[in-house]
Amino acid sequence: MNKTLCLLAALLLGLLLVIPACAEEAPQDLSEWTVMFYFCGSDLESGHGYASYNLAEISYCLTYDTILNAREGKPDVAPETEAVNVVIQTGGSREWHAKELGMDVKTDALQRWHFRPARNVTENTLQNLLQSGELSSKAFLGAFADAVHDDAAIEPVQELPLASMADPGTLADFIRWSAETYPAEKYCLVLWDHGTGAKNGLLIDELFGGDTMRLDELKASLDDAGVHFEAVLFDACLMANLETACAIKDSADWMIASEELVAGKGTAMHSWLQQLYLTPQCDGMRLGRWVCEMTQEKYAQEVSGQAEDTLTWSVIDLSRIDRLAAAFDDFFAVCDSVYVNSAYSTVAFCEMLNNAFEFGLGDADMIDLARIPYHSYSVIGLDQGLYTELLDALTEAVAYNTHGPNRASAGGMSFCYAARATRAELDTYAKACPSAHYLALMDAINPNWKAPEWVYEKAEKLPEIVDMPSYQIRVEKGFGSDGTPNIAIVDGYPCLWNVHVDVSRLNPASGNIVRLGRTDAEYALDAASQRISYGLPGLVNWPTLEDVHCSAELVSKDYMGNRLYNVPIMINGDTYLLRCGLEEDGRPVVYGFWEGYNADSGVFSRNVVPLARMAGQDYNLLYPIDGTEGSGTRYESSEPMTMYRSLEISTKPLEPGTYYLDYVVEDIFMRQLPVGRVEVLWDGQRLTASAGSNWQGEQTLTVAG
Repeated sequence: MNKTLCLLAALLLGLLLVIPACAEEAPQDLSEWTVMFYFCGSDLESGHGYASYNLAEISYCLTYDTILNAREGKPDVAPETEAVNVVIQTGGSREWHAKELGMDVKTDALQRWHFRPARNVTENTLQNLLQSGELSSKAFLGAFADAVHDDAAIEPVQELPLASMADPGTLADFIRWSAETYPAEKYCLVLWDHGTGAKNGLLIDELFGGDTMRLDELKASLDDAGVHFEAVLFDACLMANLETACAIKDSADWMIASEELVAGKGTAMHSWLQQLYLTPQCDGMRLGRWVCEMTQEKYAQEVSGQAEDTLTWSVIDLSRIDRLAAAFDDFFAVCDSVYVNSAYSTVAFCEMLNNAFEFGLGDADMIDLARIPYHSYSVIGLDQGLYTELLDALTEAVAYNTHGPNRASAGGMSFCYAARATRAELDTYAKACPSAHYLALMDAINPNWKAPEWVYEKAEKLPEIVDMPSYQIRVEKGFGSDGTPNIAIVDGYPCLWNVHVDVSRLNPASGNIVRLGRTDAEYALDAASQRISYGLPGLVNWPTLEDVHCSAELVSKDYMGNRLYNVPIMINGDTYLLRCGLEEDGRPVVYGFWEGYNADSGVFSRNVVPLARMAGQDYNLLYPIDGTEGSGTRYESSEPMTMYRSLEISTKPLEPGTYYLDYVVEDIFMRQLPVGRVEVLWDGQRLTASAGSNWQGEQTLTVAG
């Protein structure tokens, strides 16, 4: 027996010596745990089979008794009361891929299932499993599937009429049924599907038109169910946030979730559930640590690149959330006062938010909450006591967190910075936001939205931003000394604005205008007028993939010069975003492929594919056609290219031709203020306005819509 095998065997034997004594302390008619898996399959299952993948991981688990009896060469007999019960509800997907598991999952009904672990395990089989390595390894799963999987079963228990999995009543009924049918000392709820952060909620049922459960509906569902959970695990994107924690804090002790996007294969479901079978006396905190650590290990073993590098997982102590929510509200009470009385201090506050880490590549507007207490408090009017309270409250609430190297600054919990949200999103968000003072500020800076009346029972109404001269931006369209179109800031707080330019070009062959992406304008200060002007001196450094210009959206950049892009491509008829970039030394970096963000539904894809899996296949670069957006986006494509394991990413000047520049000013609140479009001619060296372009005049910028 090798050293690793001996250590693993000793670990299992040690656990077996401890567990029986602890298990005897529980009442005989109660299990230690009932784990409720709520699988809303959505397109994650119909398109990719990810739910079935996780169901297979569940089916690989062994009970503590099975391992003990296999070690002693005894037959295993099921006890009257299992230490751990696993119950499952399926629905919400047009197609399921679980037939190999013996599951006939229907699309015209809701189904409930009970997992019966394999018991026909011999000592020789156990030795083979141990020799396969860690419980989460591919070798282990393969060995288990060959040896004992046929003896395990996820058995149907109940069938119900079809209903939306995003309906609060559907979830509440499943929770009540699970607790009544499989009573336990501790309960865990696993919510599996898409998550969209705090603005739109989670659980997208594709059988009911993309019906989504809002956070206020999640709260109502858990309240209605009347079951208190030891832990709630969100196997979904972007749910480790203050708003979600506030929604479930009265119904659970611990929350386990990710600040960032979650890969389609989700948590290390086999590993942490197997550990729960081995040590059921654990609490929710220990379970959360297993989820965090084992999921990080899962993607490290898969060498998945992007999923490993951008991973974040947190264990949140819900008993500490009231304190954090109160400190959050107190902070924004100060911000409200600063907004009214000191534009200079408001700038400092906004710079803090601009520099905070964003999750979901900005589309979710989820910002790391740790940025607030780790920012210099003196410049935004915080007294030391409030600063310390906010810092201590956050530190207590985030009991544990893990993160990949590209999310090293993640503090474990985020919040939604809703200044860029639509009216409908703000209406939804207001039902989940824990801070009246925060909503009062969002009301003031969003001219198209009004906060609900209850906000002003707790906070004062603030002046509208359109009535605050200090925050207005007035620009003049004009031309630089070289004839290049630009905009000049006529009136507005100096050096505060980010000015972006959306670049499109005319394809003479098709007559279409295709989008090449967004870049940052360069600024210059006119010493005489003290005006700041922004423009593009030329189109000389546009990203290329294998020396072909691509449509590249600049997602993020840092002070070191590192840039991250999303490049749309098509492989085998499927559209992906290639996440790639250039580091400060010009070295290219490729994270992998992602199906992107659906602006119509607010859903983030969890289908993350490493570059190596696509190597050798043909692909086409895609260019969005102007005037098409969201799920209705149409594309032009490049000639077929071959995907290599090492892609050449660089920059070079765009070809001469007719281009269109759309200027957008991002103000200090990160609101997008459109300026307008100008048609330009690019000869490879100089950028000039086309004849007849009416690029002149002053305007005060406002939010679109």
